[in-house]
Amino acid sequence: METKKEAFLEGKFRSPLRVLGVEDNKIDSSILESMLTKSESYTSFLRITDQFEDAVSLLKEFDFDVIVLDLNLGERQGLETLKEIRSLFSDIAIVVNTGAFENELGLQALKCGAQDFLVKGDYTARILNKVLHYAVERKRLENDLAKARKKVQETQMQLIQSEKMEVIGELASGVAHEVKNPLATIAYGITFLNNEIKERDENINKVFENIDESIERANAIITDLLDFSNLSKLNMREINLSELIEKSLILTKYEQEKMNIVVTKNIKDNLTKLVIDGNRIQQVIINLLLNAISSVSKGGEINITIEESEAKEIMNVKNIKDCPFDQADKLVILTIEDNGEGIPEDKLNKIFDPFFTTRRARGGVGLGLSVSKQIVELHKGMLKIDNRESNGVKAMLIFKV
Repeated sequence: METKKEAFLEGKFRSPLRVLGVEDNKIDSSILESMLTKSESYTSFLRITDQFEDAVSLLKEFDFDVIVLDLNLGERQGLETLKEIRSLFSDIAIVVNTGAFENELGLQALKCGAQDFLVKGDYTARILNKVLHYAVERKRLENDLAKARKKVQETQMQLIQSEKMEVIGELASGVAHEVKNPLATIAYGITFLNNEIKERDENINKVFENIDESIERANAIITDLLDFSNLSKLNMREINLSELIEKSLILTKYEQEKMNIVVTKNIKDNLTKLVIDGNRIQQVIINLLLNAISSVSKGGEINITIEESEAKEIMNVKNIKDCPFDQADKLVILTIEDNGEGIPEDKLNKIFDPFFTTRRARGGVGLGLSVSKQIVELHKGMLKIDNRESNGVKAMLIFKV
């Protein structure tokens, strides 16, 4: 049996490469092709073109391991050719094939992202293919390192966010309990005065009404704070998501009618049941519905869809990135869309931050979406909110079956 050392000495490689040559000099192109096809261990697939546009088309059509790139292609000259290729295909190894006496240009190419460079007329078939194989391995390590670095950064951000949420949760719980007692005293006092004062005019009635509304609003904020500080306890059971939609629509019926909202539903029959905490997920759905209602004008529209799909479908068709599911996972997807004003683009990346709200003047405390996101992630699901292409907001609630 041939050993790895013997294969190396004979110039053989265990895994032949898929190579794209980009060269506009016919002689150099012929030499390149001859060297790349000299041994079956060198290449398994080879395409050579003299046009930059054709190279781009080939790279889109086929999976290549490495590009052998001439920097001077018609109007494209020098390092700009390399930079343009790298901007379009950053994951593929590139070896620059420079002209004679252009070693300095080759070194500059390395600084611009090439994995290696060759000087025309100054290498053999063996050296060419060794450089290409080494470049591919170098690029693989670079890609792995970049992924590892990104993963570390994401983990750091998750740890920072987790720590921040824990601190905020403790503060929120303390504040809520401190405020709840005096608020109860105020509510008791107003009830007492309401019963004692028999003769009163319209102004007094208005004052009592305003105080009652303020107490109710403050109490709702405290409830949000307490929910925010205690999200870890889940009561999981098997439930159909469509049931939660119907209950949520009933509970938000007053707000819908007040704004004359038209709600349309497109819900798949016989949906697979989910093992979830029904009360918590209903809390999320109600929050999304109320956000939608508050965003539309009178007579606005809200569309609710529930469907089943595979993860690979939502990643491709619905263009969802950073999907926490495996491609073969079966999913249930709830979508709530409105035709309202949408979210300002400069605020879109802040909507899940605790205490961030665009509706503070209307009583928003900024915990609804932050709490909702935590609830969904505790269920190993995904909450995605974006502006629609036309107008309004699309909220997607996604769970693994």
